[in-house]
Amino acid sequence: MVGHRISGKIEKSQAEQGFALVAVVMSIAVLSAFLLTALAYTLNAQAPSRRDQDAKAAEQAALAGVDEYISRLNANDNYWKLGSTDADNPAFSDDGQTIQGTGGAGNSTAARYQYTLLSLPGQITSTGVIRLRVTGMSGPAGRASTVKRTVLAELNRAGLLNYVYLTDYEVTDPDLAGQSSSCARYYYASGGTPARPRNTCSEIQWGGNDAVKGPLHSNDALQINGAVNFTDPQVETGWPAAATATDGKTWWGTQSPPLTNAPQYTGIIPLPESNNDLLKSVTPDVDGDGDVGPGCYYTGATRIILQGKTMKVLSPSTKRSDTPSRCYNTSISGSEQTVTIPPVIYVDSSTASCSVGAVGYPATNEKYTTGTSTAVSWGTSTNYACTRGTAYVSGTANTQVTVSGSDDVVVVGDLKPDATNGTNVVGLIAGNCVWVYHPLKTGTNSNLNSSANVTTVQAAILSLRHSFVVQNWGYGSALGTLNVYGAIAQKFRGPVGTGTATAISTGYSKNYEYDGRLTFTQPPYFLKASNSPFQILTLTDG
Repeated sequence: MVGHRISGKIEKSQAEQGFALVAVVMSIAVLSAFLLTALAYTLNAQAPSRRDQDAKAAEQAALAGVDEYISRLNANDNYWKLGSTDADNPAFSDDGQTIQGTGGAGNSTAARYQYTLLSLPGQITSTGVIRLRVTGMSGPAGRASTVKRTVLAELNRAGLLNYVYLTDYEVTDPDLAGQSSSCARYYYASGGTPARPRNTCSEIQWGGNDAVKGPLHSNDALQINGAVNFTDPQVETGWPAAATATDGKTWWGTQSPPLTNAPQYTGIIPLPESNNDLLKSVTPDVDGDGDVGPGCYYTGATRIILQGKTMKVLSPSTKRSDTPSRCYNTSISGSEQTVTIPPVIYVDSSTASCSVGAVGYPATNEKYTTGTSTAVSWGTSTNYACTRGTAYVSGTANTQVTVSGSDDVVVVGDLKPDATNGTNVVGLIAGNCVWVYHPLKTGTNSNLNSSANVTTVQAAILSLRHSFVVQNWGYGSALGTLNVYGAIAQKFRGPVGTGTATAISTGYSKNYEYDGRLTFTQPPYFLKASNSPFQILTLTDG
């Protein structure tokens, strides 16, 4: 009996121990599962954190690649001509360029960038826009764990068409105003303060009734004698004293600081010296350098009427046998012809005999000159000699086109693209003047026509050696308002009329507004400032 009782106690104790052991094992299993779950969560959390860091590093590497390519362009503005084949630049290789300080190519923290030029040379020459794809990478090269981020950048050279108004000198053109050539100097040039002879030069003044609707730049000092309304904060001057002004007066004149959107010093934006570079983009090969392009070449006085995607052309002196038929049939050069508008039109001077007025300008009973000078004293007009490289242009373009004259461009009627919100743009480039047609009657100083011939010019305008100017601006009756929607760049500031602060007496009052599209979409083959820096137009995820 005793043994039996002892045996029962022992069996009970073993059972209790077994249950306890199971409970311990289960507790350990639960605890282990919890620990493993926590460890797995921690390990899984580390991967996204690492990838987040790599993603940020890759994004910054891509942006660094864009900046580095821009620095190469600014050091060598023809660098884009190498395409994507520069053997000395690791950024064109598959492994890319490692960013200094982020480790070697095998380091898990190494950041690199690789880029590819997407634009063809002909596209860059035509548009001035460089398209670049840049991929930033973080992590070991060639590993699946490497994180990549890609951006697409559009670049162009900052300069002439970034402004509604750009001048080299803030004086009236000496050749047009009958003034001394000594007026063709900067206000701040060596030779005195001011350097220009005072009281003998027709200096341009800005006053309280003036308004500028867009960015403005002058290489000269701005003379401000009133609270001019600069509606855009980008107002720039090349006057060195503006960079060191301590009183806030970054201009000269009677207006005292403060001035809303006062000029800021940015240095010089030089105008190209000639438009001869456009000859590389036309056919035939007139300059003998072996370069031809899709543009058309004409000689002597040439009338052009834009009509959508076609144009009417009358160019009696264009007689070269190698002129393509898409531009002109030279066998009937005296007849007006309809052809497709090319991307660039260049009108050059001619030595062939010709008849003044064969293209309709000067008009019947119009007062005119055919002298060798661009000037006819105060109240100037275009030199109508038919041998000059002058384009007489008007109409509406349903395409992109640049019209250039080795001498002049005369806007003889309203000129515009087919819309102000699309990609169609018109460019005008003159070696001398871009004129707005305003004829006088023979033997008088009165208007030939009772109303204005031109009221609207929607174009990018560049006058290389002279001005954008209205013919005979100081004579005749008032013509109303000249609406310019685009950009004006000129050597000298050109007059468009005369009058008081409240009313015009002759010529036009001004309404100039910047066409913001010109920041991104410039007329084909439009000339660039030679030393202006490259900039980012657009930057998007790739």
